[in-house]
Amino acid sequence: MTFQGEGQLGWFFWRAAAEYSNKTALIDISQDAPREYSFRDLDDAMNRVASMLRNTGLKTGDRVGLAISNRAEFLMTMFGAMRAGLVPVPINLKQSKDVLAYILADSGAKAAIIEPAAGAHITDAAADIPLKFAFGEEPEGWLPFWKSVESSSASFEPLEISPDAPAFHPYTSGSTGRPKGVILTHLNTTWLIETRQKYWPAKPDQRGLIAAPLYHKNAMTVAFKPKIRAGGSVVLMGNFDARNYLQAIHDWKVTEAGGVPTMFSMLLKQQDLTEKLDFSSLQMLRLGSAPAHAELMNEISRVFNCPSAQGYGLTETAGGCMAPPLDGRPTPPSSVGTVMPGTEVKLVGTDGKESDRIGEFWIKSPANTPGYHNLPKVNAERFVEGWLRTGDILSKDKNGFFYFEGRVDDMFVCGGENIYPKEVENILLKHPLVIQAVVMPHSHPTKGTCPVAAVVTNKPEVTEKDLKDFTLQNGPAYAHPRRILVKDNLPMTGVNKVDLQQIKTELDQLELENST
Repeated sequence: MTFQGEGQLGWFFWRAAAEYSNKTALIDISQDAPREYSFRDLDDAMNRVASMLRNTGLKTGDRVGLAISNRAEFLMTMFGAMRAGLVPVPINLKQSKDVLAYILADSGAKAAIIEPAAGAHITDAAADIPLKFAFGEEPEGWLPFWKSVESSSASFEPLEISPDAPAFHPYTSGSTGRPKGVILTHLNTTWLIETRQKYWPAKPDQRGLIAAPLYHKNAMTVAFKPKIRAGGSVVLMGNFDARNYLQAIHDWKVTEAGGVPTMFSMLLKQQDLTEKLDFSSLQMLRLGSAPAHAELMNEISRVFNCPSAQGYGLTETAGGCMAPPLDGRPTPPSSVGTVMPGTEVKLVGTDGKESDRIGEFWIKSPANTPGYHNLPKVNAERFVEGWLRTGDILSKDKNGFFYFEGRVDDMFVCGGENIYPKEVENILLKHPLVIQAVVMPHSHPTKGTCPVAAVVTNKPEVTEKDLKDFTLQNGPAYAHPRRILVKDNLPMTGVNKVDLQQIKTELDQLELENST
């Protein structure tokens, strides 16, 4: 069977839409009452979005800012815009007005589709966009988006679009400066979807759960794309709430749930629900977007009585580049897996030489972005003869399994000793009552910098002294945290990662007890 939209991201589930048209594809529980959509419903809605947007005069390749909360309409709009040949720019709604305005201006957005109620600043940030649609309450001068969609045709023929044309245009979180626009082509993402389906196929009877923001790669890469491509289904939450998340697994018989490690640390604290609810439907729990320690992985598997796995990927690699080995060997709990077929990788040391053990992770893959938008100097630094320099430090064991060790710029020096935060976090996480740990450098009067930490524990009676003594007994003295902040929970960003900036502010305010 041939199909004109083959290889275009907007039509990635065309086979499932044809084979499972009346089957439930999406269960949206973001609103007061759950809403269920069949594959035909999703397909028709995306066609209506494409029809409406194409009729506005927007041209192939035009950028469209997309700022909608976690709900079915986000998915319909994003993939519908791609069907129309447009390039969605999915936006983190929790950014400041200045950052939102920068993203829209830097991307060159010709149109914006926003949900004013979903973000405090997005309406003002998009004020100068030529074509403005509002979803929900319409500010003066804005066009009604969903009303226009509903009155448009559900019939839309695929356009001729090159596989190398931009499909969507996300922005990185900007933790080290302004967000960087990443160009992802139709080939980048569809190659990743099809490769995973070929070697590690999702099945029509599987059901994923999404609570991470839809503008973030974790939600799309881990759950939505693979499940919908295979004819499975997805449950969509409006946001992450630990108790509601557990209840959703129970209520909707979810087979696979995913998220970032911070989310799972919070789930483990809901002992009354983890002991009461039925999680027997679960087949796999997947963690990504941040490193997960072996202790957390093992505890997750024990509590939910199912396998857990962590992945590794970047926005720049369309969300993924590692996977379980094809020969069926079990992946160690702290490993991010092995190299995906069709991908080349290497580890490069600080001396610029390739290493068999540890170094900066370089990757060459069909999923690699062709480059950053409007950043020629950064492109020259990060892309070398087809290789993407990720800036991440990974190690590899003798069996070919890779492990995330930190960022190139994470390392700091304490009294002449090189320290990576993750090595100190690993020591803290060996403590039986520590479930989460973050380590950072702190200025020191004699050593230049020293480690300090923030941790979450299972028992409130665990003291800072207990933990400092534990690190001294279980690791090198130079690496022990000079101060440890014990917290109920670690703060999270809009994409449910640990808010490192907020923690840094808290840790910077601590006074060192001594100068050892």
